[in-house]
Amino acid sequence: MDSSKGRTTLAVRRDVAEKLSELAKERKMSVYALASSILEQGIQVVRESGSDAIISNLWKVYKVLRDADAVVLPSYFMDALIKELYSHDRKRLFSLFSQLGRDVGLLMKTYAPSFEELVSLAALFSYFFPLKRVELRELGKDGLEISVIGVGDSVETTEAVSVAAREMLNVYGIDVINQTVSRGMIKLVIRPRSTSQRF
Repeated sequence: MDSSKGRTTLAVRRDVAEKLSELAKERKMSVYALASSILEQGIQVVRESGSDAIISNLWKVYKVLRDADAVVLPSYFMDALIKELYSHDRKRLFSLFSQLGRDVGLLMKTYAPSFEELVSLAALFSYFFPLKRVELRELGKDGLEISVIGVGDSVETTEAVSVAAREMLNVYGIDVINQTVSRGMIKLVIRPRSTSQRF
């Protein structure tokens, strides 16, 4: 018998053990079988990613994408589609992205009710999508500057995404005071609409 397939004792917190036992009953599995499966798959993910936080982060991103009925396509393909529509009907393209921003904003509110939570969630998406950086800079009374780097491979795509971003922030009660858009980069200066709202 292969000794690597034998059993051993592993210590965990009591609350974790209780949750594992409850889940095993729900799945009609032994605690041994369930723990082995979870640990084996978890170890593989952590080893390849280099972070144990990747598992919960992946799950959060998956839930948002699932609820949004998102379809993941290569960025070059999306850029080509957006550029084509931009050249034929720029107004229609921006209308579609405006609606997208509102819809995504309302969905995000169920996962991230506050602006601070939205920023944290956006940072998670940067791990799994072409976004290179999401940066915030306090401007005092002038508000807050958001810089998003890695938004599309064309100016057309970046402009369209900026329209969606404005609408999503609008759902959160945040006004865009100024914006700068260039290929792959969006910089927004934002301010809460209400004086009682703070960043």
